[in-house]
Amino acid sequence: MSKASYPKPTARRFRVYAFDPRASLAPETALINRAVISLPYEENYESPLGAGPTNEYIEVVDFDAPARLFYAPIDPNHPDLLPEYGLWPDEGSPQFHQQMAFAVAMKTIKGFENALGRKVLWASSLSSQRDAYIQRLRIYPHALAEPNAYYSPEKTALLFGYFRDSSDLGQGLPGGWVYTCLSHDIIAHETAHAILHGMHRRSIEPTGIDTLAFHEAFADIIALLQHFTMTDVVAHQIAASGGRLRMDSLLSDIAGQFGEATRIGKSLRSGLDRKVDPLTGRLAPPDPTLYAKTDEPHGRGAILVGALFDSFLTIFENRTRDLMRLATGNSVPTGAELPTELVHRLAREAGKAAEHLLRMCVRGLDLLPVTDLTFGEFLRAVITADMDLIPEDMACYRVILSDAFRRRGIFDRGWPSMAPESLRWDGPDHVFPEASFASLLSSLDLVPQFRREDIAKQERKNRRAVHKWLVIADEGNPDSAEDWERLLGVRFYRDAPYSIRRNDQGFPAIEVHSARIARRTGPNGRETRELFVEITQQRGGYFALADQKAAEKPKAKMGKPDFVMRGGSTLVIDLTDGSLRYTIRKRVDDDKRLEALRQWCLSIRDSNLAATYFGVDAAREPFALAHRS
Repeated sequence: MSKASYPKPTARRFRVYAFDPRASLAPETALINRAVISLPYEENYESPLGAGPTNEYIEVVDFDAPARLFYAPIDPNHPDLLPEYGLWPDEGSPQFHQQMAFAVAMKTIKGFENALGRKVLWASSLSSQRDAYIQRLRIYPHALAEPNAYYSPEKTALLFGYFRDSSDLGQGLPGGWVYTCLSHDIIAHETAHAILHGMHRRSIEPTGIDTLAFHEAFADIIALLQHFTMTDVVAHQIAASGGRLRMDSLLSDIAGQFGEATRIGKSLRSGLDRKVDPLTGRLAPPDPTLYAKTDEPHGRGAILVGALFDSFLTIFENRTRDLMRLATGNSVPTGAELPTELVHRLAREAGKAAEHLLRMCVRGLDLLPVTDLTFGEFLRAVITADMDLIPEDMACYRVILSDAFRRRGIFDRGWPSMAPESLRWDGPDHVFPEASFASLLSSLDLVPQFRREDIAKQERKNRRAVHKWLVIADEGNPDSAEDWERLLGVRFYRDAPYSIRRNDQGFPAIEVHSARIARRTGPNGRETRELFVEITQQRGGYFALADQKAAEKPKAKMGKPDFVMRGGSTLVIDLTDGSLRYTIRKRVDDDKRLEALRQWCLSIRDSNLAATYFGVDAAREPFALAHRS
């Protein structure tokens, strides 16, 4: 009798902690801390190191560096584990540590891909070839014997630490071990760093006060919003709070066990920056002066997190106001016990609101400036991307988002208004020569690709095509050079300031960092297919104005610059009709930008932030010191 043939499973499911091991120690949260993550089924991938689990995106390498030993890898497809959803949560099992880090990281990756409309690619390290294809992000669950975890651009890896619990008696287990790879929030946070760096290679450079702060804030809000994808957990917390999500809780905290074990507080950070007055029951307004006087990356990032999380809570309250009124007679939660059916309906609405805001934020990443990002520019990018895909803002989500930023003083000088229509990026202020632009599109490979390696090859090919087009675009008509330079924010000819880095022929060197294709579908069926191109140039900056003037002169022989300024533009091209939608530009020859960057570098050069931004390892490992501090 022949052996029976069965269809392969459609999914692999993994048991994880919904939060971290601490939540399993309290009777009221132990049951809800057991979560299951469902991922598409994959055959086993062979890892070069014999490590596991491994797939197309991730390779878990469980080498315990402090102890100098390898832990046996888990096989997620083993017949004993596959039907059981993997191992049960176990703090003492290195194999469960591998399972949890893998599952949460993949959940984060899939969330990004659903919003972006394309697959995630990793950035190559600064010491490797720029065009090298990095197939897998490595995860080291036991890399450090310290209270730290960070994304390493140099290793293209996530490094998680473990340490002794120093919490007070009655909280954790003083003297016990705490593993950062068992924190849902920390895994999602570090994975978000890696994805953001893969999208924007220069985003880790300290070119302004908001750069590292944005990285930290964006990673935090991803971790926070992922809380609300776990419906059972959300339902439990809604029932416990009577529907009041603005209260301190597991849902609003980030890395609770880590915060307690390191004596930071009851969590590492919180999404709430507005407290409820116990006497009046009203929300206190946010501090609009905090943004202007906070410079530490995590502290500054917390302001952006507060604006985004406050927006989510407002969206949730607006979506559920009619439900609350019908069920309880009050349009806002009073803290009273809610019917079970209402609790589960509210939990589903919270999940929808979180997913919608997460998609808005992730889509906005494609419309960021190439350098010197500010929080206000991130708001403009999010609103522009959302307006392109969903023209009618029937639920006023964009108004809610803009209002949350305004009340925290997050805006840029020169804005005429904070109405969403005014914040949308402007279209190009110069017309492309039609023939030249057509030659660019005809030289690009726009055939849809589905394998990540093929996508990376296609992008590399298209970057080279864009670079060639830029170099020869004006050879036949030098008189139009000024228009091209104004449009793209870069300089083409030898008369440009000599502080701009030159190529071997003596012309200003131009870099094309990306040429990404994205295809997205909105909730109303509206579809967009766009090409996002990032073009940059590098300019050396000097603290002494005399040195700066000398560096601008032809054939100047200067030493290493004191700092680097970049300029250029993000081009957004509509592939359905070949039109240029936006040029998000920051000019490389803008002396006001150069002076602003000089003053910022000088202001922190002698401060306690100097090592974070300009230390020996800051260029290669910007998150190692920032997360440790």
